[in-house]
Amino acid sequence: MSRAARFPRPGRTAGRVFQGLDAGRGRGSALILALWILLLLSLLVGTFAFEMRIAAGIASRHRRRGRAQALAHAGVDWARAAIAWSADVDPDGDPGEDPDLHLAAVHLARGVPVRGVKRTLGEGAFRVHIVPEQGRRNVNLLEVDEWHALLRLGGVPPERWDELVDCFMDWIDGDDLRRLHGAESDDPFYVERGYEVRNAPIPVVSELALIKGFEPGLLYGGEPEDPLDPPWPGIARWLTTWGDGRVHLSAASHEVLMTVTGLAEWQADALIEARSGFDGVEGTTADGFESVDQALAAAGLPEEYGPQFVVGRPSIVRIVAEGEAQGLRAVVWCVVEIAGPRSTVVFWREEPR
Repeated sequence: MSRAARFPRPGRTAGRVFQGLDAGRGRGSALILALWILLLLSLLVGTFAFEMRIAAGIASRHRRRGRAQALAHAGVDWARAAIAWSADVDPDGDPGEDPDLHLAAVHLARGVPVRGVKRTLGEGAFRVHIVPEQGRRNVNLLEVDEWHALLRLGGVPPERWDELVDCFMDWIDGDDLRRLHGAESDDPFYVERGYEVRNAPIPVVSELALIKGFEPGLLYGGEPEDPLDPPWPGIARWLTTWGDGRVHLSAASHEVLMTVTGLAEWQADALIEARSGFDGVEGTTADGFESVDQALAAAGLPEEYGPQFVVGRPSIVRIVAEGEAQGLRAVVWCVVEIAGPRSTVVFWREEPR
């Protein structure tokens, strides 16, 4: 064997080695590039899946919210059906397929509040409350002594009563004459906030928050100015802006009854006890008063109290209907005027939760 055959020439061997290295580098670069492409594709697929999951969640929540709102509307329809039936319901008649609807109609015929009736529909449910508005005091028609009684119940210190009453009266009267403790549009309180007094009755109770002195705690409950005093219960719950000012004896709470001038606490207790009917059990067809005279006799009140009260089928009610579907809630509350079997919505508000 020749030396040339046994020992390849160096130049040719080095070329083969470098060609092998170049090929390896090419395969490595291709592999890295492929890995980067797979990574990018994985990120794109993951992002797309994440966005799809979010979109599906939003769509599901939207459907459930829509179902909850529809159930709340169904609750209002149920309440209006009870109102229609209350025009000529027979307390001893056949309740039909819906005893709760019959009982609600009987109660409404006497002005007794309907509270917490629940109906299940498919995967959701609604809950309904129907309360005569005259179970509250019309804030625009309160007299000074009634204001004082209301503020006393609200835990407001007596030294603030005159200021609050005068500021309210200046807000609703039709002139710019400032009362002794009141405030008209030129008061710094209103000037700094950039609005004027209404000079007309307020349309909604929440407007009280715009009036000087009526802070949220006083209206809706909270801590009083003096930390040693008990928490404020909030006076807004006892007020309305509808009705003729008379108090409905079958619907008013103990606190509302205590705002009636001259009414003693034991008489308010007697009225509440007597309106449960001859059986003394709440939630039956015997609930409610049939006449003002019957109520006055039950509480030992003289006849002159009669014009301050009303009983029987109310002329205006508040409906609160809550719909629930798979953990989501929607609330509708509306005020409805009643004339015969017909009911007309005069105020409507929806509150998704």
